[in-house]
Amino acid sequence: MNLKPMQEMDNKKRQEEDGSKVVVVETTEQRASAGKGPEQRKIEVVHKSHPKTSGGVLVGAAAAVEPTLESAKQVISKK
Repeated sequence: MNLKPMQEMDNKKRQEEDGSKVVVVETTEQRASAGKGPEQRKIEVVHKSHPKTSGGVLVGAAAAVEPTLESAKQVISKK
C-alpha cells in the first residue's frame, strides 16, 4: 500500500472522553495489482494517542518479542 498526502490535507483533531487525542488525516491511497490498472481512492488515517499507557504497550511488546529474538540468535549461532 502506498499512501501519498493530498495537496490540501484536512486534519481533524479531537479529544476523546478517556483523555486520548485523535487526529484524522485525509489522504489518497494508490494501489496497483496484476491485471488491473492503478486505482486511487480517498481514505482517512486515524492516529490515536493513549496517554494512560505511557509507553506500557511498547514495554509489553518488547518483552513479548525478546524470547523470539533470543531463540533466533541461538539458531543462527549454531550454523
